[in-house]
Amino acid sequence: MQKAFIEEQFPVSLISKESYKERKANLGQTLTGLGKWWGRKPLILVRAVIIGLLMPASNNPQKDREIFLKILTMDADGLWQRCKGIPAKNVYEWSSDAEKEKYFQISGKSVRWNSQNPQKERDRLTRKYFDSLSYDKKLEYCDRPEQIEGASKEAWSEINAYLRTSASSIDELVEQLGKKRFGRIPRVGDAFCGGGSIPFEAARIGCDSFASDLNPVAALLTWASLNLIGGGNDLQKEVTKAQEQVFIKAKQQIKEWGIEHNEKGWQADAFLYCVEAKSFATGYWVPLAPSWVIGEKNKVVLKRTG
Repeated sequence: MQKAFIEEQFPVSLISKESYKERKANLGQTLTGLGKWWGRKPLILVRAVIIGLLMPASNNPQKDREIFLKILTMDADGLWQRCKGIPAKNVYEWSSDAEKEKYFQISGKSVRWNSQNPQKERDRLTRKYFDSLSYDKKLEYCDRPEQIEGASKEAWSEINAYLRTSASSIDELVEQLGKKRFGRIPRVGDAFCGGGSIPFEAARIGCDSFASDLNPVAALLTWASLNLIGGGNDLQKEVTKAQEQVFIKAKQQIKEWGIEHNEKGWQADAFLYCVEAKSFATGYWVPLAPSWVIGEKNKVVLKRTG
C-alpha cells in the first residue's frame, strides 16, 4: 500500500500555530461550552492528522505539502480566504509614501481608505500587505479553518487534479480518499475519548466515528459533542431555549432563598477564594495571591473596602 502523507512529513510548526490560535479562543472554541476536559485535542490537529493519514504520499514531497495545506486552507490563498479584514491604519503604516497618498485619507488620527479608488485596488494592496506578514501575524486576522466552508473552487480544482478525486468539500474528499485506501468510508475509533475532540472532528469531516471512555463524564461530553453540537442549528436552538428556562428557574429559586446577594440586591457572578498563611512574626493572616488583578482586559481588580 502506498505510504500516507503523514508517514513522510507533517507541517508541525504550522499545525502548532493553528492549534494555539484555537486554544486561545477560550470560550470561543467549538466544544468548550459543553464542559472543561483535561488535555482536549485541538480540532485542527485532529483534522490534520486524519487528512495526513488518508492522503497518499508521492515522489514530489513539496507538491504534497502544498496540496495538504490547500485542503486545510493553510496555504497563502486559504489564509487570505480566512482573513476577516484588516484595519486601514495597519495597511497605511506599511505602505509606501506614494501608496499612502493615493489610497488613504487622513483626518486627525483617523485613517480611512480613499473611496475614489476601486475596491479591487484596495483589496490588492491589502493582500500585498497580508502576504508580507509572518504566519503568526496573519492568524491574528483570520478565522479558524473550521469557521469557514472550506477551500475555494480554484483550490478544489487543483486538489482534485493532483489526487485524482472529484471532491468539492472536505467530507467528500475524506470519503473518496478512504475508498481509494480502504475500499470504504474511513472509520475512526477512540477507546479513551476524553472530551470528544477526536470522534467529533472525525464525524464532522465525514468519517464513521466510534468512541468510548471509562469515565462517565467523558462519555457524556462526547455524546453531547456528537449529538448536540453536531445536531444542527434547530437542535442547538432547542437546547439553548431549554437551558435558558432552567437558568431562569434557578435564578428565581436563589432569589427566594436570599442567598448569593448583597445588601444592595446585587447577585454574585463568581466566588473567588485565596489561601492564607499565618505570619509567625505578627500573627496576621497573609493572603497568598500573586496579583489582585482579576481581569486584565476588563480592568477588574480586587479592592478591600472593609
